[in-house]
Amino acid sequence: MIIVNREELLEHGNTAGRGVVLDVLETALAAPDPYHSVRKMVRIEDGRLCVGHPDLSDPPGQPPLEFDLSAIGKIYVVGGGKAAQREAEALEDVLGDRIAEGHLNAKKGDSVRLKRIAVTLAGHPLPDADSVAGARRIVEIMRRARREDIVFMCHSGGATALTALPAPGISLADLQAVYRLLYFECGAAMPVANAVRNQLVVLHSRHARYVGEATAIQLLTSETPPGLRVHQYEAPKYGDGGYRAAREVLHAHRCWDRVPESVRAFLTAADPRYGHLRPEETAGKPHYYFRVMGPEAMLEAARRRSEALGLTAVILASSLNDVEARPIGEALGHVASEVEHLGQPASPPCMLICGGELVVTVGDATGTGGRNQEFALAAATRIAGSPHSVVASVDSEGTDGPTDAAGGIVDGDTVLRAQAAGLDIGQELANHNSHGVLGALGDLIYTGVRGTNVRDLRLIYVGGQRPATWIVRAP
Repeated sequence: MIIVNREELLEHGNTAGRGVVLDVLETALAAPDPYHSVRKMVRIEDGRLCVGHPDLSDPPGQPPLEFDLSAIGKIYVVGGGKAAQREAEALEDVLGDRIAEGHLNAKKGDSVRLKRIAVTLAGHPLPDADSVAGARRIVEIMRRARREDIVFMCHSGGATALTALPAPGISLADLQAVYRLLYFECGAAMPVANAVRNQLVVLHSRHARYVGEATAIQLLTSETPPGLRVHQYEAPKYGDGGYRAAREVLHAHRCWDRVPESVRAFLTAADPRYGHLRPEETAGKPHYYFRVMGPEAMLEAARRRSEALGLTAVILASSLNDVEARPIGEALGHVASEVEHLGQPASPPCMLICGGELVVTVGDATGTGGRNQEFALAAATRIAGSPHSVVASVDSEGTDGPTDAAGGIVDGDTVLRAQAAGLDIGQELANHNSHGVLGALGDLIYTGVRGTNVRDLRLIYVGGQRPATWIVRAP
């Protein structure tokens, strides 16, 4: 079982509806594991190393790369992110002792799964000393690669913090201050924060700078569906390696004077040696990119399982991003009420499905929670009293925000149970203390670290029967 406290979650509230939601969650959370995709994509056939598969290629049908094993020098495996270990685990099973050396940074709380590739468990969402130390080892290995070698780069979401190697003149404490200010206090959307954070490190998206003439093959677990513009903000291209965009973000969020002096000096100096990769650094070099997994696998699995249970299933949004969790929770709670009483935009019994990544602007609040827990608790206020509605939200990687819970589940009884326990949901939401409330009610969902990262899954289930059709009379 992926949900380790399933029985506890079924001991109260709308147990029938909760059972349906947890069933769909189990199936959906199992789907985005990148291991099987990498095994399908990377294989050895007739003395050749083949990388790529027509079913997984972008564009579709692209033939795989082929390398004569006898002509390959050394094979290295490096990378970082919440799904990097599962990608590398598949490489170990395919390549075995052909892997000369490797190093990955994974999230603290995960278990070390690899046998031939070293692993550093590092800090996330704030980088720590292990993030820096592991990133240094990754750079050292890449610099050893020669023309005849292959460097596999296993990458996924979370690498910004997990492989944070500060640029010259910037300390780990400086990085942490910027991360904390943008992501927690200001509630900056991920691409906005990354326009600054990625500029202050020397490794993220710059691996090609260190592999020389070696063949570089990136395996990516993506957080976004293919072909979809999912963020309101995209860092503008100014031709200065990204420095101007970083300065603009800090000014726009009124943070320029609050970040450390070393950060302001670095971004003002705009040294091209540490900015984004320049075209001449990669031109003509054998660098390849393969997308091995994305959120569509999780969302489609949720849809298929819902339909197998006899429900109408609708994917409302595959990447609902960069907006506050509380109002979205309230809005989708309202939608659940429309479904229950009016049969729109779908007829019950039905499951509404959402992906993406919301935000929580913490400010000076003292509570504990995460975007999924806050979403679920906010939704509870809008489905209060409903005998048919259940809402759940989880982070696919297994830990929501700075907590060890994946998310939470609520139903029409949640508000009454909170009141009986002396909890004021409105006050707790204002203090961003969703973890405290859901924990007290036994409504936190626990899965442990999942070894993948395709953002979040939100389910809005409405049971019962189709409401009577409206009768509209002409005036």
